Amino acid sequence: MGKRILVLTGSPRKGGNCDLLAEEFIKEAERAGHRIDRFCAAGSGVSPCLACDRCWTRNGLPCVQEDGMQPLYPLLNQADAVVFATPLYFYGMSAQIRTVIDRFYPLCKDDKKPAFEGKQSAMILCGAEEDDDAFEGAVGSYERMIDYLNWEDCGILVATGLWEKGAAANAPEWLESARDLARNF
Repeated sequence: MGKRILVLTGSPRKGGNCDLLAEEFIKEAERAGHRIDRFCAAGSGVSPCLACDRCWTRNGLPCVQEDGMQPLYPLLNQADAVVFATPLYFYGMSAQIRTVIDRFYPLCKDDKKPAFEGKQSAMILCGAEEDDDAFEGAVGSYERMIDYLNWEDCGILVATGLWEKGAAANAPEWLESARDLARNF
């Protein structure tokens, strides 16, 4: 039986390299029998965490903010695996996906964290940089996050040298790497 995989994309550039690699991952995962839910952080209306610490105080909802994050919380809870697809922005993840990740906070509080632990995870990271070292900050952030969440890492794809929109479509090695990543589930 397939897994339920949530793919979180963090690029504000629709149809860009991050989206293309995420689509390859999704197609291969669906071929393998997995159920895919996709959430595009850009344009989703997710606001930053307010650090108000009033999680779970409004009608049993994770967060007091009524924004684009509310439909994502059930998907996060139902997912067996979460895949983060983001471009490299100033040596880290995009602000859009980072904002969504920061809003995981209610799911990590006290008695809620055990239910959120034990998922599988992967990362698709792309950017114009040619040097793998440039991606270390984003990769390190991801690795520490999943360690804290007690999630199992199923792989990290770092696709370098992708500057022009759509360049990934002409980079068969990166498209195949995205398909390979899906096979890890």
